[in-house]
Amino acid sequence: MNQIINSYLTAHVKEYGISDYTPQEAFEHFVNKCIVNGVSLERFDPSDVMTDKGEIGIDGVAIILNGQLVTDIETCIAIYEQNRKVRVKFMFIQAKTSEHFDGGEINTFFKGIKHFFEPKDQRPNTNEKMEALIGIKDYIYSKAIEQSMKPSLEMYYVCCGKWNDDNNLSNNVATDVRFFEDSGDFEAVNFYPYDRDKIVTIYTEMRRKINRTFCMEKRLPFYGMQGIRAAYFGLIKCKDIVKLLTDDQGKLFNNIFEDNVRDFQGYNPVNSEIRSTIWDKDSQDRFSVLNNGITIVAKDIDTEGDMITIFDYQIVNGCQTSRVIFDNSGALSDQSCVLAKIIQVDDDDILDKIVYTSNRQTEVKYEAFSSANRFHKMLQEYYNSIDPQFRLYYERRSKQYDMDSTINKNKVVTLAGQTFAYISMFLNEPHSVNRYYGELLEAYKKRIYGKNDCVEPYYIAAYYFYCIDLAIKHGQIGKEFKKFKYHLCCAMKTLLCGSKVYSGNSKEIKRTAQKLDDLIHDTTSFQRLLNTACTCIQNTIKQSADIPQEVIFRSKDFTTRMLKEVQAYSLEKENDQHLAVGQIVSCQVTAIRPYTIEVELRTDDERKYGSIHISNIADRYIQNISDEVQLGEIIQAKIICGYNEKVQGWDLSMIIE
Repeated sequence: MNQIINSYLTAHVKEYGISDYTPQEAFEHFVNKCIVNGVSLERFDPSDVMTDKGEIGIDGVAIILNGQLVTDIETCIAIYEQNRKVRVKFMFIQAKTSEHFDGGEINTFFKGIKHFFEPKDQRPNTNEKMEALIGIKDYIYSKAIEQSMKPSLEMYYVCCGKWNDDNNLSNNVATDVRFFEDSGDFEAVNFYPYDRDKIVTIYTEMRRKINRTFCMEKRLPFYGMQGIRAAYFGLIKCKDIVKLLTDDQGKLFNNIFEDNVRDFQGYNPVNSEIRSTIWDKDSQDRFSVLNNGITIVAKDIDTEGDMITIFDYQIVNGCQTSRVIFDNSGALSDQSCVLAKIIQVDDDDILDKIVYTSNRQTEVKYEAFSSANRFHKMLQEYYNSIDPQFRLYYERRSKQYDMDSTINKNKVVTLAGQTFAYISMFLNEPHSVNRYYGELLEAYKKRIYGKNDCVEPYYIAAYYFYCIDLAIKHGQIGKEFKKFKYHLCCAMKTLLCGSKVYSGNSKEIKRTAQKLDDLIHDTTSFQRLLNTACTCIQNTIKQSADIPQEVIFRSKDFTTRMLKEVQAYSLEKENDQHLAVGQIVSCQVTAIRPYTIEVELRTDDERKYGSIHISNIADRYIQNISDEVQLGEIIQAKIICGYNEKVQGWDLSMIIE
């Protein structure tokens, strides 16, 4: 790996807090981020793209529906239900740190992709994550009869060497590409060999704030508007619009539409009419008056004569027009122009208002403007007021922190993540969050993000989820809890504060949030609470054999049973004066016997005494207890049996892990 790529990788590892990854895993994470970022309109976790162990030949899979990375069947179904046209892109990635392109590895890569699209009875067994993705694929093709456009297939083989168009490699690749083309299952099939030069290019493009220069003759400037540094109104040639929309390779910049609340709707009657105007030679020169035009916001604008340069820009209205122009660029004439507003703004509040007002002429879903709600501005300000040690970053606008390399991206909370965490923790409904978040916003719009809601519970919910996610990633709790992350949020709150649901603006919910917040500052107590929540969930799983395991985390019945288990544990703990099996306590050694240690528990529980058998001192053979502990020494031990009234003591173990 050359020095430049290694420096990029080092920065990426720091930015995502993945120092515990192996070099190969970190490189896969890095490559998946670089490639998928260009097509995903929203922030995503690169680890969601990575394949789990057990999958051979493929390091990353991304299924993109209308610009959104889809990792679960619920979101997939929701997108199809809410959109008349769905554009599908299957992306497969293989990332190698080696210095040469290996024909055998490339062949294995293609073989893995072929297995992905094979019928179920012909596919080899793979891991749970891949099976879920295959389930999404199967659903997509089950809806093919309703869609006019087939999915596209993109395959990326990434290597730190140099691609030289070796004849043998190229011929083999062409054969495999033709296999997918001949299947008839795809609109387009492309193989991309990304070498070290291309890695440098895609990374710098991802980090670079794009700028474009074009001619805007006879533009009309607007002056004196509060909060707006500059604004222009005029005509731009459609051919120049294409330049605004594409990178140096002519590929569409999807990210410039990230503030546009509507994705491309396909060739509905309106867009078909726009296309007809472009192709009709008699209408081409009238395009500007036959179309509503586009609105562009930019962080900076430079002008020189008729030329105008815009920096770090977004098309906030006119996605449909822009996409039709791009798709039909071959038919554009020099006379085809579009009416455009260009606005220089660096205030997020002003930008929100521009997005909102620019898109009111057409029906827009509730979630599109949810983040423009005044409450979200207050929530973001609260996030920013938190002590840096415990600070997260609330992302009101998609990818707004992408360019800030000083921020750990694991600490960025999206609108979706915030919604899921709050509903799980404070509404006791973790089973509901396995739905498309747009549906959740609509379903819960009277219960969340109220203008008078307390901001503290929202932050606490997000922080607990962040800590739970880290605990899974770092192996502090088992990976089997990944499906139950939101249930853990709910269980931890219930263990500490009870299961009662309060309104978002009540004094009670603020007090609950404060109690949860106090625990954050005590790492030991937080870990103990998390471990207890894990135990409660494990017990509930054992009691729920009647619920299919593949849907158990989406089951309302499971949540109900979990809450009962948590409440039963809390009652037992209360009756037990707070000490319970599994707790780790501090003890002072009071006596050393041939086969036991007598201890006094340093606790406010009245039952202060316990013993540790020689077999529970260490996970190895112990010849002499006095070699292991000293009289009067303070040690840590775990309660392994309930309180024995007969001997008036606890049974403890120094083997904690």
